[in-house]
Amino acid sequence: MVTTADGSDDRLHAFVNWESAIEQGSLTEATADYRVEPSDRLIYPRVSKHGTIVILEDLKQVWDEDEIKELGRQIWMLNSPFYLFGVNRRRRGDANDFHVQFKTDLPGIDEAFEQQLTQALDNYQAVIRGRIERDGASVSSHVTVEFGGDETYSEIFPVTGELREANWEIRVFNLAGRQAGGVSVQDMRQYFEKYGGVTVYDKGFRLPYYGAENDWLGLEYDHSHRKNRSKLLPDHLHVTRALNDLPTQGRIFGVVNVNTSREGRLAAGDRKSSGDYLKIQVSRDRLVANNAFETLQRSVRQSLDYYAALKRRLTAEAIDVVRPSERPESKLRRLRRLVDDAIAAHPEDETIEVIGSELDDVEDSLERVRESDEASRAFLGPLASAGMAALAIEHETRKDVRDARAKLHKLAAIAKAHSIPELKETSDALVAWLNRFEATRNLFLPLMEADDRDSIEPMECEAVARSAVSNLKPLLGKVVVEFAMQRGLQFPPAAFAEWNAIFQNVLLNAANATLDEEAPRIRISSGIRNRHGFVRVSDNGVGIGEGADEMFKPFVRRSSISDERRELGMGGTGLGLTIVEMIASNRNCEVAFVPPEGREWSTTFELSWRAEQ
Repeated sequence: MVTTADGSDDRLHAFVNWESAIEQGSLTEATADYRVEPSDRLIYPRVSKHGTIVILEDLKQVWDEDEIKELGRQIWMLNSPFYLFGVNRRRRGDANDFHVQFKTDLPGIDEAFEQQLTQALDNYQAVIRGRIERDGASVSSHVTVEFGGDETYSEIFPVTGELREANWEIRVFNLAGRQAGGVSVQDMRQYFEKYGGVTVYDKGFRLPYYGAENDWLGLEYDHSHRKNRSKLLPDHLHVTRALNDLPTQGRIFGVVNVNTSREGRLAAGDRKSSGDYLKIQVSRDRLVANNAFETLQRSVRQSLDYYAALKRRLTAEAIDVVRPSERPESKLRRLRRLVDDAIAAHPEDETIEVIGSELDDVEDSLERVRESDEASRAFLGPLASAGMAALAIEHETRKDVRDARAKLHKLAAIAKAHSIPELKETSDALVAWLNRFEATRNLFLPLMEADDRDSIEPMECEAVARSAVSNLKPLLGKVVVEFAMQRGLQFPPAAFAEWNAIFQNVLLNAANATLDEEAPRIRISSGIRNRHGFVRVSDNGVGIGEGADEMFKPFVRRSSISDERRELGMGGTGLGLTIVEMIASNRNCEVAFVPPEGREWSTTFELSWRAEQ
């Protein structure tokens, strides 16, 4: 490492022997050799008179494309992510500005990664900005929350503690539905799981202790303990169940900017002697846990609680709940009494007799609906129990998968370092299996995220279809899925999990139907016909023959079709299409099997609804 201080004619040249440093076991115990020598300004960027250069020599690892991309992610995170779109306080073009750039000879990787990262981080739904300011003896925290660029709320909170200044910006994301720039929701969630949270920068340098893996603001703790009232907000800001809208670590990306050297210079005499000011530990990875740090921690968390209270209040104001005052059966009985009285009073009136006849038909229809509803409820309980058990298992395996991947990475490194091909082959096979296992977990993603389950909004048909196919890839095998969809066509307002469940069942049915085909194919198409939108799923499998509508009833299956190719049903029980019809009906959609779109297809399933556009 070579470094020259501002205004100095000499530079410090330090050498670290990593083999001996690793043997020390602790970063603070490792030693370095150094010498002081005349400085050379030509070695620094923009011919600066001062700066720092770090050179790593004798690298033994061979870097492939995936490893370079991962290195790029790590290097980008040394900077504030907000630097990428000009929100940070740094001055562009300033030679003193600390900014890491990643360059490689492989064409397009650095540009593609920067573009992807910018698009991913630009899809926020709210921004929380805060700053701590001192005015004489008083210190206050100024917090602003911006929703969607058009709604802004501000509050000033008094600050008690030994902290002079700090500023932060936290972006809250909705990791559901179609993302900006076509970024995969799965990739976004994995990225935020690894790199999200709130990070601390000391005068532009990232402190690695803070971020996604450290719950230093207590967000995950409060979620796990189901806390719903903030201890940091004044009474006039309290809202019922305010912390229900507190974002998790995996939905936020934030930066806190501090300057420990300035805090030390401006600290009063008694605080300076006691060390009770914001300062960094000797390990240089985190701040010292003193009163000043607790003040910073409390202020940043207070701004998040303020956001949660605002979000809860705005949601409550937007919801207009209409509660039926009377059950349909009661209304029908009352109407029947009125019609009977009218017939008794006017026995010769043909119009009243027609009304009575129509009312009989309504009663019969309502009875059929009730019977169908009871049949559906008969299997919803066991199905829900099985689903909750599956989600619980998926949640428990998440950490185990991360641990297994880390151990396999170490195993591969050992195999490479000691030239053990058998061990490397075994490690690669286990990594491949782990990748396939993680891919199958994508089936549960829409159920694991509250936004996917609860957020009701129109969604683009093609985006939902492509996302469902992506999640189902491990189960589709060699089936080729084609798309011929109308751009801009949207489903009626519903949760993403609902449409995803429909596609999962229908696509799995279609895939199972093509088991015996040498070239299995599925085609997903959409369009508008007679002011009705439709999505069709066609396959070149075994077909279903006559009486296709019977397949939507619970536990109805085609006994003439072999067990191996039993395509209509979830796990062979005949529930898949029943669930599809229930979800579709709840969103005013119709489902049916229609004549195939061409001779190359044997079965075509259609979901249709009245289109607004």
